[in-house]
Amino acid sequence: MDKHTAEFLHTANAGDPVYITDVRKAYLGLTDGESFPIDLAVTTVSGGLRRFGLRLPRFLGYPQEGSDFVAGFFLAEAYNILSSLGGRAVDLLTPESVPEVETLLETFRERFELELPRHLRLTYGKAVNVMERMLDALFPGSPEAERRFRIGTRVPDDHSAPPENASPGRAVEILRGAAADLEGKTILGMDIGGTDIKLVLVHDGALLRCLEYDWHPAAFTSVEELIRPIRTLVELMAALGSTAAGGAGVALEKRSILEPALAGGASLEMMARILSDFRAGSGGAEFRFDAIGMCFPDVVVGDKIVGGETSKTRGIRGVRGGNYDREFARLTVFGEKLRPFVKDGGIVGIINDGPMAAFTAGIENALANSEAVADGVFAHTLGTELGTGWVTAAGAIPDIPLEVYNFIVDLGSFPERMYGPDDLRSLNNFNTGLPGTLQKYTSQSGVFRLAAKRFPGARPDLMRELRDKGFVVERGAGGGSGLFVPVEPEDLRKPFLEHMMNLARREDDSTVRGIFEEIGAALAVCGEEVDWILRPALRRRTLFGRLVKHAVCFDLMNRGALARDRNALLAVADDTIAETPLMRALADDPGHTVAQFAQAVGAVHYANHRLRGGR
Repeated sequence: MDKHTAEFLHTANAGDPVYITDVRKAYLGLTDGESFPIDLAVTTVSGGLRRFGLRLPRFLGYPQEGSDFVAGFFLAEAYNILSSLGGRAVDLLTPESVPEVETLLETFRERFELELPRHLRLTYGKAVNVMERMLDALFPGSPEAERRFRIGTRVPDDHSAPPENASPGRAVEILRGAAADLEGKTILGMDIGGTDIKLVLVHDGALLRCLEYDWHPAAFTSVEELIRPIRTLVELMAALGSTAAGGAGVALEKRSILEPALAGGASLEMMARILSDFRAGSGGAEFRFDAIGMCFPDVVVGDKIVGGETSKTRGIRGVRGGNYDREFARLTVFGEKLRPFVKDGGIVGIINDGPMAAFTAGIENALANSEAVADGVFAHTLGTELGTGWVTAAGAIPDIPLEVYNFIVDLGSFPERMYGPDDLRSLNNFNTGLPGTLQKYTSQSGVFRLAAKRFPGARPDLMRELRDKGFVVERGAGGGSGLFVPVEPEDLRKPFLEHMMNLARREDDSTVRGIFEEIGAALAVCGEEVDWILRPALRRRTLFGRLVKHAVCFDLMNRGALARDRNALLAVADDTIAETPLMRALADDPGHTVAQFAQAVGAVHYANHRLRGGR
């Protein structure tokens, strides 16, 4: 066994991370006698070709643990490429006949579950499901075989696709234009998250209302449960819009009827009762928005929600089984169901929450400094999950999965793989069971996991505090016991995260600091992997979300990122980015923050961009 693999296994068994980028760099340094080159040639959705060069040890004579590690690295790189770039097919290319290649080909087919129906693909195969649903949505009339993913060893014709950012373009012009011409329009912006829904209503260029609604979509067992709250909230904001526009003949005083539903904490049932009373007093007149903009935490192409493999729908997947695709199809076309709420010629524009973050940051930065966005924008949202967004130098949002939260970045930390995905200590992905994904490193789950890992030995007093406050509970008995965050009868995920962020301000302690620094290191690894796969023209990563709303937390993450990669460049989306009138109004609002509602404001600008003819 080569020395690098032996060292990686020693580190992994000791419970420490083995970052995928370090493995790739180490293997590239192996000699020809102990390794072989292999390219992953990916046929993109548009039919172009992207090639990714790797070098692997000649592993067939290794002990099982060693050969499993090498194969795991290869599968992880393929999975990361397909999770972010997507594609129709993958071909394995080598300049010579290598027996390991046939083994890798069979391993790929088996582990990516290519022979199984979609509802039985439970691990790597979920990336295949996403790609096939994308192809179904983009090419509905094409033959079935062309909409199914394949792998082989034959090289497609070499018509290599350039990176998405290769053509310099109109990013500055497009981003600045999205914030223009808001006068005379009423636009609703929505940010759909894993623990809450945030809404912003804008009328005649002014910020009229912000609203936050808490929910737990992962517990839902039908698409109707997921759709109903969103639809009710849209109806509520339409009622509010009617009082501002006056077009429905509703006096401004009628707004007071809506206040109990708008104050926060109202149930859907209360909202429905209040809306019924409001409609009765308005004479049945209807109000329609000029546009609705929405960011949704799933893969979105052409305003259609097509991924279907995120944690938000895992409850539905678990119940529906082989009928899941039929049920999920109702969510795919949800945008069409919102069309009655917009005027003729209006827009219902939907994109993933990651691209919405990039679009939002790009607009604000374009107004402050055009050079800052000349090469595009790359952003992450740090909340329930890690969202990722990219606006290219041409001002375009690529039609690719960009599910970077699924990146496998840690091939080590073996002891933490033994826990079930819902256990706080687990490295295993909630959706796929795959270990070492960014989901458990850079989002709230990363904070929870590192607290459960570090506190018992280094700060048992802080671990007791988590238990005393009810943030961490133990369930089961003996070897089957686990640590969990309660979500019923009260969802404590947000209070738990807030507590951890406050600890960073309260405790001058290396253990607490180390949690956020390790998250920063994982973000740096994420950046290295993104640069290798997607090749954006810029290094800057703008961070949104609850996890960075306190400056001390961001500063610690930045320190950890720079310790890992001195060229890492992180920026935070806080009040300092506010340049548009809407974002400045949000920054000046004493009851709300930019960190909370920036993407909902961005959704307004995105809807306006679409109204102005943009894509």
